[in-house]
Amino acid sequence: MIKADFSTMIKTLQALLKIESVESSPLPNMPFGKNCAEALEFVLRLLCDMGFRVKNLDNYCGYAEIGEGELFGILGHLDVVPAGNGWTYPPFGATLVDGKLFSRGAIDDKGPTVACIYAVARLINEGRKPKKRLRFILGCDEESGWKCMERYSISEEMPIAGFSPDADFPVINCEKGVVHYTISIKLPKGIVEFSAGTRTNVVADLSLVKVESSSFPSLINLNSDASSIIETKDNYIFIKSCGISAHASRPEEGVNALLKSLHLLSLDSRELKCIHNAFSKNDGSGCKLDFYDEKSGALTLNLATAEIKADVLSFTLDIRFPVSCSKDEIIKILKSTLPFAEITQDSYHLPLYVAEDAPLVKTLLAAYDRVMGSSSKPITIGGGTYARVLPLGVAFGPVFPNTVSTVHQKDEFISLSDLALITEIYYQAIKDLVF
Repeated sequence: MIKADFSTMIKTLQALLKIESVESSPLPNMPFGKNCAEALEFVLRLLCDMGFRVKNLDNYCGYAEIGEGELFGILGHLDVVPAGNGWTYPPFGATLVDGKLFSRGAIDDKGPTVACIYAVARLINEGRKPKKRLRFILGCDEESGWKCMERYSISEEMPIAGFSPDADFPVINCEKGVVHYTISIKLPKGIVEFSAGTRTNVVADLSLVKVESSSFPSLINLNSDASSIIETKDNYIFIKSCGISAHASRPEEGVNALLKSLHLLSLDSRELKCIHNAFSKNDGSGCKLDFYDEKSGALTLNLATAEIKADVLSFTLDIRFPVSCSKDEIIKILKSTLPFAEITQDSYHLPLYVAEDAPLVKTLLAAYDRVMGSSSKPITIGGGTYARVLPLGVAFGPVFPNTVSTVHQKDEFISLSDLALITEIYYQAIKDLVF
């Protein structure tokens, strides 16, 4: 038996948060780098100590299982996006201040994953025995490309049903489709450097540009402002644009530094003006992609990164689309809007929809409402969770309605009061579904 009290859970979570599990260059038997492998080993060892049967799948992912019978899954991820800029506290310090635990991964997704684990530990300590096989599936590539789930599906049994604690409460029964694109153009004359953003699923909080002043004369006499610093030195102009990072599924919560740079460069570049105008509005209306349906809401987009390779300037684009829309339709419109660009599709996830009256949805809602004293309905999100890999799966927590989410933002945190509530909700739900 392992201690399952709240203070022990906090110490476990802090230790996990201090592992900087951002995907890095692969190493032998470590496809996502040393730190992601370390995070996976940490959690598998914890679950093994709790009595679970554990398996590491080449450090792509791993799982821990207990019980017999029908397989039910709880799917979380241990990788995190890069820290970004402007943190008040060290992004991997797991700093506890005024009842808040600050760290990259606190809410996405280490905090809720640990909450689920300790909810199960409590059930086991109470002497309850699972009526199904309960399997924690732990991925290490959720933020980049889902190679972890591809590896899992090759050799392992997929749970019949389950949930992913990686989004919002009360229950998400509909997830928009997600598709990423690379947009490449011939490097415009006079651009020497252009670097912006960190990941396709993050709103860019910093953009750095260096151009020849002779090619961008409109910038010569422009003054800096609070968000874009413009400096001239010798025959070059330097632009530093600052924004606010956010999750790409909620681009309206951030401020896109890349778009700020593009706005300035578009004064002297027809191609960059077209790109800026196409993606300056989060709803896609700038490029005729403002799709909407009743089930899943409106399309959103995020022009995320920029980089130069040889004589090519490339951007990455994140689009979250309604269930009634198709990625084939999207790329057709993109190519029509930007005929001078080469547009290639990268990773994608098709939409997810589970009926509101499905027993899984109703059971999770009932557990949430029992703890919160509410009467709730399922919701739709633009984010994509591991629930999509299941025959029957939904996302369940951890962000509460009408609260500020710091997912993919600086100073990401989880409050201890929320964490206690989250853990109780998972305890009630897992008890109803598995024990």
